[in-house]
Amino acid sequence: MQACILFLVKYLALGEKKMNRKVLIAELKHETNTFCSTMTDKKAFSARYLKYDEEILSFFSGVRTEMGGIIDGCKEEKFDIIPSVAANATPGGKVTRAFFEEAKEKILADLQKHGPVDGVLLSLHGAMVLEDDEDGEGNLLEAIRGVVGNDVPVMASLDLHANVTQKMVSNCDAFFAYETYPHKDLYERAYQAAKTMGRTLSGEIRPVTRFRKLPILAPYLETGKEPMEEIMAFAAESEKNKKIVKVSVLHGFSWADISETGVSVVVTADNDPDYAQSVADDLAAIIWEKRKEFIKHATPLRDAVEQVINAAEYPVLLADIADNPGGGGPADGTHILRELLEKGVKDVGIALIADPKTVEDAVNAGVGAHLTINLGGKTDKLHGDPVHCDAYVKTLCDGIFVNKGPMSKGLVVNVGRTVLIEINGIDVIVTERRHQPWDPEIFRRVGIQPEDKKVLVVKSSMHFRAAYSELVKSIIEVDCPGLTTTNFKHFSYENISRPIFPLDPDIEFDAKFGRG
Repeated sequence: MQACILFLVKYLALGEKKMNRKVLIAELKHETNTFCSTMTDKKAFSARYLKYDEEILSFFSGVRTEMGGIIDGCKEEKFDIIPSVAANATPGGKVTRAFFEEAKEKILADLQKHGPVDGVLLSLHGAMVLEDDEDGEGNLLEAIRGVVGNDVPVMASLDLHANVTQKMVSNCDAFFAYETYPHKDLYERAYQAAKTMGRTLSGEIRPVTRFRKLPILAPYLETGKEPMEEIMAFAAESEKNKKIVKVSVLHGFSWADISETGVSVVVTADNDPDYAQSVADDLAAIIWEKRKEFIKHATPLRDAVEQVINAAEYPVLLADIADNPGGGGPADGTHILRELLEKGVKDVGIALIADPKTVEDAVNAGVGAHLTINLGGKTDKLHGDPVHCDAYVKTLCDGIFVNKGPMSKGLVVNVGRTVLIEINGIDVIVTERRHQPWDPEIFRRVGIQPEDKKVLVVKSSMHFRAAYSELVKSIIEVDCPGLTTTNFKHFSYENISRPIFPLDPDIEFDAKFGRG
């Protein structure tokens, strides 16, 4: 009798396991600034993270990022998870065909090896440009669709700055874009994608996706403030309808010179493509009416430093928005540092300048050493010349820390060997690798309490606001030359579809039919 019971338990367990849905998960993320002259290769992905197979599950355990959200959602749905590749590089120049093919072939090989699968969940950016293909994500999704067929649901999280293309929409059942900028909901959107996969595989819903592209080059726009606040409120209200699965407002990535660059609205509905399109068109019309509110004017550098000198309260934060490594900047621009030195401003903390040569020299000299350096300005002339100066070496470290702020909390960051040097009362964090310092832990890693500084300088366009807003009394966005400036007239666009706002201010547009 006991043997029969054991057999029955094992049989039922095997049956339950057999019924579990197999879902492949993968990440291939890059935000490509096509005006950047460097290429993004396998080494660049490895510098941020490049994980394979089972190590993906351990690396992202407890981490508030997209892959962490996907994994947790899949576990709750009791999916059999097939982890493939998780590749993410700091934004920069075009992605090499060699690495893209390597990552894509890994995903396709895993689909065939473990197939047939019941679903595919992806963490994508939406603005990846290859050296020979404008549409990296469209290429990847089309290849995946070619393997799994039309009946297997494919879903993906997207960065809010995705340049959504027709090929992407045609080969993916649902997209889940971040709703916040700074991006505080990476985990939540990917988790939502996994839970929606569960609803789909159970037969509860049948997602269909439609979109509307708008001819707008958008700058950095905070979602919690106008003009985006009203737009995001309309999107949230639209999602209260049970027919709607997800409404995504994509700002686009305006520093990618490709034919489909621009703002877009992507709507996923339950088995109702016409309704999805109507919601997308209605929201597109609202965005178009508010387009003139998108134009931003940063503060000229000299005026910004004068405001620092005359500030009534400190700390004051200077945002170097034009040299944001999170958008492809080299992170070695020197314009702000030079102006602060010339004006004699002291008690300053700067994060960061990427300069491996200076790091090497400081490491060789050791803590407590004085040395003469040529800091920064080694990538191009656009971001300023090197600063020739005497520096004091205060701190050396390995450059590894864990994010503790609201964005990507728990993620291990490695900026390479890092030194803290002092130049006439200005503390500069110098790293081997480019990194957008959105989390204050980069200051604390080298012994600086950022809230105690008179002035902070961060190379970031928006993400810094998630954690630094509570630490400083005021924020000044500084207008300097750079690869991530919000003055689009500085760029020579050759491939974007014209006319486009604001380069062509008199353009006409009909939200229901596309361009005028």
